[in-house]
Amino acid sequence: MMDELFYDAVDMLKGMISIQSFSRDEKNVADYVETRMKNLGFSPRRSGNNLWIIPSDFNPQKPTILLNSHLDTVKPSDEWSHDPFMPLEDENGRLFGLGSNDAGASLVTLFAAFRYLSTISQEYNLIFLASCEEEVGGKNGIESVIPMLPHIDVAIVGEPTNMQPAIAEKGLMVLDGAIHGISGHAARNEGVNAIYRTMELIEALRSIKFEKESALLGPVKVTVTQIEAGSQHNVIPDLCKIVVDVRTTDAYSNHETLEIIQNAVKHIDCSLTPRSTRLN
Repeated sequence: MMDELFYDAVDMLKGMISIQSFSRDEKNVADYVETRMKNLGFSPRRSGNNLWIIPSDFNPQKPTILLNSHLDTVKPSDEWSHDPFMPLEDENGRLFGLGSNDAGASLVTLFAAFRYLSTISQEYNLIFLASCEEEVGGKNGIESVIPMLPHIDVAIVGEPTNMQPAIAEKGLMVLDGAIHGISGHAARNEGVNAIYRTMELIEALRSIKFEKESALLGPVKVTVTQIEAGSQHNVIPDLCKIVVDVRTTDAYSNHETLEIIQNAVKHIDCSLTPRSTRLN
């Protein structure tokens, strides 16, 4: 059975690599995985692009372990040296392709473990979940499925971690910043340059000190990752936009973190608006 599980997992992973499965566009890969499950005799349940299996002998008196990984991938960068949707195996047996590592390998491996352990009487229940929208923290991913599942006592989530177990992860808050100035002609001493004001804002963000630090997750991390301004070379820009990636911890809620950041830059004519504060 071990050989069968191994070759099935590799074949399934190759199939997943060959299907484009960007976040929020996972239908085709979900269809593929669902068909594979059904061909093996399982009856997966589905909501959107999420798939899960609850065995027929599920016993609510037993503790329940969830095995989970995700179907979606990020978009490939321009640095790929071959077709990212073509599974390629090198001389060392390593399989290359978009999503082969994050997190197709985890998904097919956990599914193989689920298949094997489901054939043996256990003192616990197993549920397998292939979820979507993980790379974008989407509301239609695992967050939407958990209310449909029985109580979960332990979850094992597959991610590429070099087999080093992680027991927590930082939260995420993305801020859209708008910094205002006054337009003018670059040849004359007029206007207020929004880019120069943005430099002041960026320095203020870099200088924020959070008094509390998580013993498990370390400090809150605030990083400016995008910047956009200007319409043409001879016009003083009256607006500069930035994006700020904030990785939060259990030391502060996202709302508390946002308040600290906004107070630190309130002397600058700008706005910092969170896209969401739910990912604590």
